[in-house]
Amino acid sequence: MTVDQSNLSWSKPASDRLEWLRTRYPADHQRALILPVLHMAQREFGWVSPAVIDFVAKSIPVPTIQVEEVATFYTMYNKVPVGRWHLQVCHNISCSLMGAEIVIEHIEGKLGIKRGQTTADGEFTLVGAECLGSCGTAPMMQVNDHYHENLSLADVDRLLKELRDTPDLPDDEANVAHGPGSGPSRMLPRDGEAFTAGAGVVMPGHAAGGH
Repeated sequence: MTVDQSNLSWSKPASDRLEWLRTRYPADHQRALILPVLHMAQREFGWVSPAVIDFVAKSIPVPTIQVEEVATFYTMYNKVPVGRWHLQVCHNISCSLMGAEIVIEHIEGKLGIKRGQTTADGEFTLVGAECLGSCGTAPMMQVNDHYHENLSLADVDRLLKELRDTPDLPDDEANVAHGPGSGPSRMLPRDGEAFTAGAGVVMPGHAAGGH
């Protein structure tokens, strides 16, 4: 999602949520707002640029360096622009044993990009992620804020088509539950339904369906 960051301001739902968040923490511990407000800013503005970091700091308010320390420590904050769909394929040990590298190579072939790149149309960014805590349902990937687990290559193909066909969502208060400013890409059709298909990618030389 591309947003003009030259003159940042919160949308009405985001501004309302920020004021609600303030009530959840003691007045002398407003620094605790940094994590949730950074998440909100990323949904609102697409990525966490230096301008966004400074804006978040002024919004809380806290020193800019405190927000920068948090934003650069956690990998869930995107320090560069990403596509409408951010595909993070876990390639840690459990997922790798179940075929994560095959999943990544398959997506690379389908989208015509390498990990770390974004498609020319801005739809997809593909990255390899360290452990996402879903070891029992490998291989898996996180798409924006949502997990897709037990992936087969057929699941991946269906998911990519579903993502590309998903229309933008309006940035209105009905979508606040999915993140203020979540706009085009933060909620999928049938959001919350479990992905039950697939049982790992078949590794060369191994029988199908193995775990």
